[in-house]
Amino acid sequence: MKVETDRVVFADATGAEVTVADLRGGARGIVLFFMRAASCIICVRHVRALAALRLTDRDVTPVVVVPGGAAQAARIRRVAGAVRVVSSTGAEAHHAVGLARTVLLQHSGTLLVDAAGEVRYRLGAALPTGSFDAAALTAAVDAM
Repeated sequence: MKVETDRVVFADATGAEVTVADLRGGARGIVLFFMRAASCIICVRHVRALAALRLTDRDVTPVVVVPGGAAQAARIRRVAGAVRVVSSTGAEAHHAVGLARTVLLQHSGTLLVDAAGEVRYRLGAALPTGSFDAAALTAAVDAM
């Protein structure tokens, strides 16, 4: 599955629009972790686990996507360490990559996208406990 980087737009810490390609920069890939909400305790735990993987040492850029605006993203930046945090207006970016909303629950998920824009790994779930798997993500990075 190809991620149309021109369709998926985020806001960085300054409020400027950035795409998946902008965030990846020259790295060989990018991991996007889409949180269910900034207030989701399990998602915050996943953000910390993502930071612990030290993916930048492997030429992969980790990014956390927070639905909502600058205030929600700022809250997560405090716990994300070196992982970049961006926000999306509402859940638009989540929907653009196939993470739906069921009743009142926004799905969360993890995507590994290579330099060509191909999704190499995808894990999404309605419940945040099923949206991040460090071992599987590490294996996908190794296989990329």
